[in-house]
Amino acid sequence: MATGALAALGCLGYLTVNATYALTGHPLAGFPGPSLCAFSRLPFWIQVFQGTDVQWIHQLHRYYGPVVRYGPNDLSYLSAQSWRDIYGRPNGRPTLPRTEDFAIKPWNGVPSILTCDDENHARVRRIFSPAFSERALRQQEPLFQKYTKLLLETMENDLKAGEKLEMTRFLTFTTFDIMADLCFGHPLELLSRNQWSPWVSAIFDMIRMLHVSMLVDYYPILGYVVRKFEPKWLRDMKSTHFKHSADRVDQRLKEGTEKPDFWNLIVRTRDSGGGLSLDEMHSNAEVFMLAGTETTATLLAGLLYYLCLNQKKLQLLVQEIRTAYSTMDDITFDSLSRLEYLRACIKEALRMYPPGPAGSPRLVPGDGHYIEGRWVSGGTRVVVSPYAAYRSEINFADPDTFAPERWLNADHAEADTTGKFAGDKGEALQPFSVGPRNCIGQSMAHHEARLILAALLLRFDFELCEESKAWADQKAHALWLKKPLLCRVTQAVQT
Repeated sequence: MATGALAALGCLGYLTVNATYALTGHPLAGFPGPSLCAFSRLPFWIQVFQGTDVQWIHQLHRYYGPVVRYGPNDLSYLSAQSWRDIYGRPNGRPTLPRTEDFAIKPWNGVPSILTCDDENHARVRRIFSPAFSERALRQQEPLFQKYTKLLLETMENDLKAGEKLEMTRFLTFTTFDIMADLCFGHPLELLSRNQWSPWVSAIFDMIRMLHVSMLVDYYPILGYVVRKFEPKWLRDMKSTHFKHSADRVDQRLKEGTEKPDFWNLIVRTRDSGGGLSLDEMHSNAEVFMLAGTETTATLLAGLLYYLCLNQKKLQLLVQEIRTAYSTMDDITFDSLSRLEYLRACIKEALRMYPPGPAGSPRLVPGDGHYIEGRWVSGGTRVVVSPYAAYRSEINFADPDTFAPERWLNADHAEADTTGKFAGDKGEALQPFSVGPRNCIGQSMAHHEARLILAALLLRFDFELCEESKAWADQKAHALWLKKPLLCRVTQAVQT
């Protein structure tokens, strides 16, 4: 009995000392946040596994301000300056390294453009950059047009069976078909077959498991145990995704450099004696088939949802598009870039419904780092939380309102004339991140999103179904776990 009491007392003493240090003596003790979060990561993990950590961090910022300590060694930020300090290279310093637990690790163990070190990242990015250049994208414009037209045809066929369509499905089919053809010269035929493929299903199975991966990678001992006793179904799920992309790379290499897809640039670099190893090609193809597809489909689904909720703004955009174009053949990348209200709507959708809502944590090196002019100790995990930053009144007026006019120039007919948004901190919106590791495909994403949305609104009229009115009330595991987006769709009078 006495031994048990002593053990309990010792445990209580340990917890008391640990809590006291976390709240008073720890280098992050001066940063605001919930007391429990200062000495335990349990509150964060609970939110992660519930899929509500994005909203939880947002609420913490609303209460505690622009910087929040949400774990013993974790800080979340909101400001434009913090984007530059965390993801850029202030004063020429090396970029802060990614944390091990928040990265999609290729199944073959070879680092991709997302996970490799700075030196290799610069090399890999230099190899891929020509494929994502404006010149290359314009050469590939017919391919984007082809699948956009196929999207319209597939939707028209389904309309014969009823006026309700589930739009996340169609948008995802389109972005995956486009990326597969760009990467490997062959589509997945999701649109033509109007059904999911095993590969794409495996990708979304992986997304639903990201929270488990985060936990396992954060605790090395747990990671060792899980890898030692990893269930066969989980290994099969990872290998299925990797094998699909690796097999397509291998087939593409056999076909040489004649096909007009952007992978031919990679093939030519390799054939000339430089470039990527075969393993690096496999790991990067796996990443592109997630990063270049799901995110654009998410953006388009979110934008369509908010437009349908705001019919006046939807009609303004429809008028801009139908005034500019008579048929799908009239729509081009160049002309779309001049549609100011379309650009503003896409920007506002990225703010209201960012495809990557949780942000990507970085690790402060051993000698510490200044963020927003304040020294942060080495070993601290720091992140700009996009959803919280974009929904914060610190950065944006009326942040929960879909208001494309906040992004319009003063001379635009629909620009805000009240001055409500004059104080918005536009640089706080960084959906493609900043610095040398920002998204290499952001130009492609803009071209693709503008083209698909313009084609949809030229051909069809949309109305949100009652069962999808709360569509954006979603959970997230690093990426949104999207619900079906049901819309009543009818042929537009002008086609």
